[in-house]
Amino acid sequence: MIDGKRQHEVLEYTKVLCELAARTSSALAAEEVAALMPAVDLQTVKERLGETSEALSVIMRKGSLPLGDFGDISRAVSYAEKGGVLSMAQILGVARQLGAARNAVSFLRTGVPDIPILNGMLSMVSTDKTLEKQITDSILSETEMADTASQELRKIRRGIAAQHEGIREKLSKMIASPSYRDMLRDQLVTMRDGRFCLPVRQEYRQRVSGIVHDQSKGGATVFIEPQAVVNMNNRLRELELEEEREIERILAELSASVGAMASALQINQRVLTSLDLIFAKGKLSADMKAAEPEVNTEGILEIVAGRHPLIAPASVVPVSLSLGGDYRTLIITGPNTGGKTVTLKTVGLFILMTEAGLHVPVSRANIPIVAKIYADIGDEQSIEQSLSTFSSHMKNIVEIISEADRDSIVFLDELGAGTDPTEGAALAISILETLRSRGGLVMATTHYTEIKKYAVAAEGVENASMEFDIETLSPTYRLMIGIPGRSNAFEISRKLGLSEAIVGRAAELMDSGSVAFETVIARAEADRQAAEADRREAETLRAEIKEQKRAWDERVVDFEDKREKLLRQARDEAAEKIVEAEEYAAVIRGELKSLLDEAENLDRGDAYRKMDENRKLLRQLKANYRDTGADERIFTREGGADEPQICDIRIGTRVRLLNMDQKGEVLTTPDDRGDVQVRVGRIRMTTPISNLRPISDGGKKKTPKGSRYGQLVRAKMDHISDAVDVHGQNLDEAE
Repeated sequence: MIDGKRQHEVLEYTKVLCELAARTSSALAAEEVAALMPAVDLQTVKERLGETSEALSVIMRKGSLPLGDFGDISRAVSYAEKGGVLSMAQILGVARQLGAARNAVSFLRTGVPDIPILNGMLSMVSTDKTLEKQITDSILSETEMADTASQELRKIRRGIAAQHEGIREKLSKMIASPSYRDMLRDQLVTMRDGRFCLPVRQEYRQRVSGIVHDQSKGGATVFIEPQAVVNMNNRLRELELEEEREIERILAELSASVGAMASALQINQRVLTSLDLIFAKGKLSADMKAAEPEVNTEGILEIVAGRHPLIAPASVVPVSLSLGGDYRTLIITGPNTGGKTVTLKTVGLFILMTEAGLHVPVSRANIPIVAKIYADIGDEQSIEQSLSTFSSHMKNIVEIISEADRDSIVFLDELGAGTDPTEGAALAISILETLRSRGGLVMATTHYTEIKKYAVAAEGVENASMEFDIETLSPTYRLMIGIPGRSNAFEISRKLGLSEAIVGRAAELMDSGSVAFETVIARAEADRQAAEADRREAETLRAEIKEQKRAWDERVVDFEDKREKLLRQARDEAAEKIVEAEEYAAVIRGELKSLLDEAENLDRGDAYRKMDENRKLLRQLKANYRDTGADERIFTREGGADEPQICDIRIGTRVRLLNMDQKGEVLTTPDDRGDVQVRVGRIRMTTPISNLRPISDGGKKKTPKGSRYGQLVRAKMDHISDAVDVHGQNLDEAE
């Protein structure tokens, strides 16, 4: 039977667990990490991955769960449940756990995303804030009970303090007494066996009445409890015993409360430990910039941009590969130190991490759930058995072949190495055929050309190679699926200065079939590099086109925004003009009413009827402007392109007054305010030049048609005198 633990060590799974344990808060969770084994049940794996994803979502939203090291209280709780009295340290441990449970519930109840799995676990957590507060208020430390633990304890301790003070005062008086001064070694009070004593010189011990409790090592000093304070010390001791009994009573009471909720506390410990482990997985995922992989039981492996989790992010090269579809065996070739072994370990480690419920550092991945993972990686020798490298590898392979089946994946590093190349290659092909017949997944690395040929010809077997840069003589660590790797021995030798004659002779000595195969590989590699260059160029062009499209889309959006803004502004201005027109129309109506009152032989009914019709017309015009959509009206200036404009206005120009719909003649040029004087009939009036429009009527004054307002105004003007009487007025009034 193959040692599973050693397989985990070979694939470095134990190192990942160490990283996970470092992110736990409690010792209990760290112990759980050490025992975390991969699961082979699909549902279990999905639940584990779901837990990690929920924890990660909480961490990204609020941070990690504030648990702290809540400790192991299972034994103490069981003892309390049986009626035992716990120590202050044990009871404080219960309070810490209750506090951790309360913090967990409070943290995960608000401001978190949807976490059904964690909420299900949280529903099993019990909190008791009353008991937690009672413990923390009563016990100050693992060895100290608070005075406030009970009224009786406070009373006893006050008595003890008073008794201490009384004894010290009594002894201080004795020390200060002249009769004692010469008999004492030191002028101080000491404690011996919990009793207050005086340090008396040996030669005076008979003169001090009391109880001897101790003496110095040399015998020169004896520590005597004077008879005068014996009774006081006795009373102090009685109070101290009362204090101990009261503390014991308080501990028993608290222990009984702990025992009453023993079952809930045991469940709390298990749930909190699980939560600590789950959030450690979430923190590890965040630190590795990992993602939750898809999982399957069909033996399909797909990895896109996978990074080995134990290699520094700055130096790791992502690997992408697939296995289990058209081919279930992958042969990886390439130079030494090119990353072949790291690729094997990365794939094996990803499977173990996924089965343990850990996210993997990839852009995307689909991981098969397999029951058995076998790895023969490394070139260490079995010193104990005095086995060679080849023998050590072959011993592992024999065990693997005996156990491998369809529900397994096998990793073989440098298959067939360590012996004669011809025999080693033939043996490697036979091993691969045997494993392939079992139906499992196989990944192997090799240098042998015969195995590359086998991968080309055999069904369900595919070649892959680690890219090598001939110019720099260094690997790129990129895995290329479908192309076998070249040995590159001749090219490297040439680069390093070996003469062309020697390299040419070596090529002649090679088997012609091998030469042809290497030539085919070289051509395929050249084609691949050309295709890769074309692909990169196409990607660059695609990116440029995408950027241009994005810029154009932004310009279209900006144009539409500006267009809408201009149309809204035009509509608003039109509405303002309508309002101004209404206001001015009201003024005109008032003036017309005055004219009607003064006009003679004028049909008032017809005039008012005409005013009502025009009022309705104005109202309709306003409604039309307000109801018109942004895309249905274009506002233009009055007059066609061929009509005279304001700039054509000069003295003597015939114009039309827009506010009165009357024609007149310009008498002056515009002043500083842009106003001009115009004669309309016999009236001279001042008006803004913007109120005028030049007209081309051949200099003839035409009688307005169809404008009742204009006729009324003209009739009024014809009856107005061109003289003004200013007798009796001052200058301002006359002007």
